[in-house]
Amino acid sequence: MSAPRVRPPFLIALYNHNPFYVISVLLMLYAVRSAYGELQVGTINTGLMMGILAGYTSLLAAIAVLIIRQGKVWEDARSIVVLLLLLFLAVSVSADDLFVRMESALGGALILLCGYIFSAVVMESVNFGARIRLGMAYRIPYHLMFALFYLAPWWCSPELHPRTATQLEWTIFLFPVVAAGLMLTLLPAARFGPAYANANGTPWRWPLFPWVGFGMLFFAVGMRTFALAMTFGQTGPIWVHLKSGGRAIAFDTMWGPYFLIPPVFAVLMLLLEGSLSTGNRRLTGRVLRWAPILLLLALPYSSGLVFRGFLDRVTEQIGAPLWLSVFLLLGFYGYAVVRRVPGAGAAALATTLLLAVVGPQTTSLRTLTPVEPWPLFVVGSILVIAAVRKRSSFVGTLAAVLLTTGLWHVLPETLQTRFRFSISYHLLWPSIVTVGLLARDPFAQILRIIGAAQMPLAALVVMTHPAAADVPLEWRAGYVLALTIAAIVIAQLWHSRWYLYAFTGLLGVIGYGIAVVGFRSAVDVLGKAAVTSFAWSLATLLAAFLISAHKAHWLPKRLFPPWKNGNGGGAAAVPGSEPPPDPGTSTPGPVS
Repeated sequence: MSAPRVRPPFLIALYNHNPFYVISVLLMLYAVRSAYGELQVGTINTGLMMGILAGYTSLLAAIAVLIIRQGKVWEDARSIVVLLLLLFLAVSVSADDLFVRMESALGGALILLCGYIFSAVVMESVNFGARIRLGMAYRIPYHLMFALFYLAPWWCSPELHPRTATQLEWTIFLFPVVAAGLMLTLLPAARFGPAYANANGTPWRWPLFPWVGFGMLFFAVGMRTFALAMTFGQTGPIWVHLKSGGRAIAFDTMWGPYFLIPPVFAVLMLLLEGSLSTGNRRLTGRVLRWAPILLLLALPYSSGLVFRGFLDRVTEQIGAPLWLSVFLLLGFYGYAVVRRVPGAGAAALATTLLLAVVGPQTTSLRTLTPVEPWPLFVVGSILVIAAVRKRSSFVGTLAAVLLTTGLWHVLPETLQTRFRFSISYHLLWPSIVTVGLLARDPFAQILRIIGAAQMPLAALVVMTHPAAADVPLEWRAGYVLALTIAAIVIAQLWHSRWYLYAFTGLLGVIGYGIAVVGFRSAVDVLGKAAVTSFAWSLATLLAAFLISAHKAHWLPKRLFPPWKNGNGGGAAAVPGSEPPPDPGTSTPGPVS
């Protein structure tokens, strides 16, 4: 008996995946599109092309039922079902040229109705013939979306519904918004999860069934939006002349990526709900991270006159797409907060902060607005509450920074503009001190160091900086004295060596101030050379005394820790220990 013949891997892949259904559909679509370029637009020719597409679609549907019922070839059938959805879209798009010139509203309505009934009957027939069971939570959104595909060209037809060019553009712009609303009707199905779709009469399992098919519909929404803009929204020249002598289609249309923001928002909502229904935390986290793609879609990609013209009208009448997408993103994260998704609250607060620089007229990064303080105050206030609840020093510090930044941008509108830095600084600094003292996490230790270090620095600036020269000396001295008292009180109550260091530094600043005043007075009487020498003498005497006091353990150990013993017993000799023997005398040996 001969061994079975070994097939090449390439042929095995073609046999297993059978891409020829896809190739056939693509060739058919190309043939129809090429025929449209040759035939004159009219009811007969358009109806002929629609009839060819409808016939081919019916044949493909019959093959799908046959290979499922008789052959159980489910992998090939899955490809056919997805291709059927693409062909239904092609049938609806094929009527666009007809609706551009159609004058009979009744004739347009009949074509619309026949197209939808055809798509609905074919798909339901495939489900019935192949014994595929699909719940109503999926079937109703499916029929609504296909009805929209056929309704859109009829409703946008300038002949059937006379409008100005501007009104027609707004009608086209409304299509992706309505499509997104219909897509959101799938939220109940996404919440039902796998249990609602797995008993479907096929070997396909959730989420591949039925979400792959709806993924094709979501893709079709984007394509339909672009097709409507190309067919009905072209207010500039449709053809442009190339330098080589030929012609090409002008893609300077009203369409922009921001048309896709509503459908993408709906997809994000469905993905979030589906991940929550299955407990897929990894997918939930990814959806939260992917959501800012709405902001990228809002950025302009073209500088064409038609594109910029409609974008300017949108910005003027309802607000810039970037500004609107921030609110959509905020709504998405808000829904995630309601659904108790980890990290959604922080994402919502970060999105709110975007409103500080993104306004109704912000169309790109170049047109960011001057900082609005209200988002900073809102987010900062929420973070204060969160910091108290969680006892987090980091969150509390972030809240203080945001509130101080908001105050910084409010002060220029008040009478306190010239003191803006001083007021903001003296709000942020005590906030850091308070948070560092009340919190007990590792970050609080850093805050205590920062808060303590600011005390001698602030005192030194007040006493020496030229900008403070206008302030009376008595006020500046009182300010330094208040800081000194605060430092020692905090050091004693919280047992903080950092504020003890600050207290020591403040004493140094006070001593420096007294020394400067005394030096200047003494120079007038004794001369600069004598006073300078006298001052250095006192300084060295003080240094010597401090060293001796440290050796005698008179200084606070928390502030000045003891040193290790050096050679000869120096820095930290233990009191009461025996002095070392005189090197000039010999130690008597043992008596024999």
